[in-house]
Amino acid sequence: MRVLVIVHGFPPQVQGGSEIYAHDHARALRERCGDEVFVLTREQDASRPEYDLRLEDRDGLRVAWVNNTFRSTTSFEDSYRNPAIARIAERLVDEWKPDVAHAHHLTCLSTEIISVLASRRIPIVYTLHDYWLLCHRGQRLDTSFRVCDGPGPDGCGACVHAGADAPIPAGAVPALRAVEARLPKAVGEAGRRLVTALTPDAPQGGSASAVRTRHMRGVLQRIDHFLAPSRALRDWFIGQGVPAERIGFSPYGLDHGPLRAVTRTRALRLRIGYVGTLMVSKGPDVLIEAFTRLSPGRATLELFGAPADYHGESGYRVRLEPLLSTPGVTVSGPRPHAQIPAALASIDVLVAPSIWPENSPFVIQEALLSGIPVIGSRIGGIPELIDHDRNGLLFEPGDVDGLHRALERLLDEPALLDALTAGARATSFRVLDDDVHAAHALYEQLAARAALIAGDVPREPAASRIAAVVVNYRTPTDTRLAVRSLLASRRPVQQVIVVDNDGPDELRGAAAAWGPAVTYLHTGANLGFAGGMNAGVRAALAGGADAVLLVNSDAVVAPSCLTYLERALDSQAGAAIAAPLLLARTDPATVGSSGIDYDRRTGRMRERHAGRRRDAVDVSAGDRVAASGCVLLVTRVAWERAGLLDERYFFGFEDVDLCLRAGAAGLSTCFDARAVAYHEGGGSLGPAAPRRFYFAARNHLLLASDHHAGGPLARVTRPFAVVALNVAHALTSPGGSRAAKLRATLRGALDYARGRFGPPAET
Repeated sequence: MRVLVIVHGFPPQVQGGSEIYAHDHARALRERCGDEVFVLTREQDASRPEYDLRLEDRDGLRVAWVNNTFRSTTSFEDSYRNPAIARIAERLVDEWKPDVAHAHHLTCLSTEIISVLASRRIPIVYTLHDYWLLCHRGQRLDTSFRVCDGPGPDGCGACVHAGADAPIPAGAVPALRAVEARLPKAVGEAGRRLVTALTPDAPQGGSASAVRTRHMRGVLQRIDHFLAPSRALRDWFIGQGVPAERIGFSPYGLDHGPLRAVTRTRALRLRIGYVGTLMVSKGPDVLIEAFTRLSPGRATLELFGAPADYHGESGYRVRLEPLLSTPGVTVSGPRPHAQIPAALASIDVLVAPSIWPENSPFVIQEALLSGIPVIGSRIGGIPELIDHDRNGLLFEPGDVDGLHRALERLLDEPALLDALTAGARATSFRVLDDDVHAAHALYEQLAARAALIAGDVPREPAASRIAAVVVNYRTPTDTRLAVRSLLASRRPVQQVIVVDNDGPDELRGAAAAWGPAVTYLHTGANLGFAGGMNAGVRAALAGGADAVLLVNSDAVVAPSCLTYLERALDSQAGAAIAAPLLLARTDPATVGSSGIDYDRRTGRMRERHAGRRRDAVDVSAGDRVAASGCVLLVTRVAWERAGLLDERYFFGFEDVDLCLRAGAAGLSTCFDARAVAYHEGGGSLGPAAPRRFYFAARNHLLLASDHHAGGPLARVTRPFAVVALNVAHALTSPGGSRAAKLRATLRGALDYARGRFGPPAET
């Protein structure tokens, strides 16, 4: 198989546990299973251009190194969702054509890589090494170093730096984080609120943390299968909503040979060891303080690691450094992974005093495989590795007294160390061969399922290919404005299809001047909004579009509109249709629509906040029952599952019907007020034109018939209620002849009763 491995760092540049595991796992896939393995990873080299790509063949693997020093980061969102890196991944995926992808970590890369893979129907396996997907700090420690249960509906705002909700000049993120870290907590909270209040471009969909949480939940939905090396990690993600059947318990497989070969001789004093970074989450201060309480001269403590800040917070280093000069404490510095067995051979007991809910620490397994007992915190997956009083001892995280008592036991009970050493040597862990063969079998299973679902249809050559369809019906000036707004979109539209839905061929010359990005279709007759749009949608899907943006001829799309619509689909699980905030072109302070509500029992439908002032209403993002087809981004999966627009409607309500059919297929419609479009209204049919009232009555009745709820009484009363609503609208709406509008309304109701749909008798 062709396997793409994705990881945030890779040896020899990075020697952390997850990076080493990803490297060893990738090599074993090639050597034991015969897979062709490609690696996408990150490096940081200030001397090279940002996002420079370097390709290398190493250990039989094809490795792509993306340079990311965060020099170009301008917002909190850029730190986890990086379009530039996603485009690089897109090119590599199209070149390498993997059968499956195995992601180990996306930090320092981009979560959009998952969308790139999912859009090509490439199965995705994700090994959970920590909590980063739902905790931007990765270790579930808040700014007071307390364990957090997980993100709430508003995200994890207490852990996000003060500038996260505002656009930030390049390079300013570390400075803002450092400033906030030095502020008293109350002042920091006040500063965070002040920055949010003063920033006009702060996300309208909630805080930066809430936006990240929503986005990450969407990412979770796109991953086919998770592997959790500890039961604790698996249970936590299940508690966060990941279905149990999509996340398997899969312990790390290690190469036992070098570790089982470790030998050591006993010393006169107890040799206590620590292996890892000297940072607050790892708790080395807890160990040193417990060590200082031992009787002098009875033990030594050697720390194989170096001090490091935790998310830019340097206060811990200031507190730790004086402890490192404690008599009997030696700081030997970090060791390359190949030298870990030698380091373990020089100690009698390893201590893992972490205060964060660790996953399944490699160093604990490596120590036990080497016959070294381990004293560890009773937190996360650590108790799954340490059997108390058999191969090690457990104490409560952060409990200096508890750790001191455990160390005292080793000094005061002469037989205990020998018993724990024997227990360590008897401990068994998974071998790497078993791990990679199980992973390979999972890859084959997921690839076979993907092929079955796709019906062996070739993958689309491009991800996130968006086409726009504009239907013109005797509004050439407005249509030109709509097309120009699409060509000015910051998120490029790969194809704009102009459907001339009329007899005269009035826009062909203009379309030729627009260039190759615009395709002109002439229907030769009025097919209605539904029929005209369907002509364009068919052409867009045949051309490989992953999503189609429906645009009324009298609508103008803001430059950032499509960007936010696409992000809304990414951030909301199950969403397949996205709608913007519609504002009036003649008065942009007035809301045209912020989504549509529909009651299946009564048939009542209303545009949210229509006619209200923009600053007087709450237009928060979220799911909607339906949305206006004036501007609507509809994914390919929605078209495939729900079908095209129902041409029985001809004009009006076909958009609501599409959203309801998509909902019945398990797909939702989402709304994001950051996406803005401007709508004139009444361009094709005047707002007081009798035909508008004809279609409103007829199609409203059709919608209520197609999508209803309630018992027998509701089936009888619903049509009368719909007719009453439309009659009231005809009588109270401004402009035009009241009698003509009423006659059109009643004719529409009569045609519904007769089963006459599509174009009216007189078009």
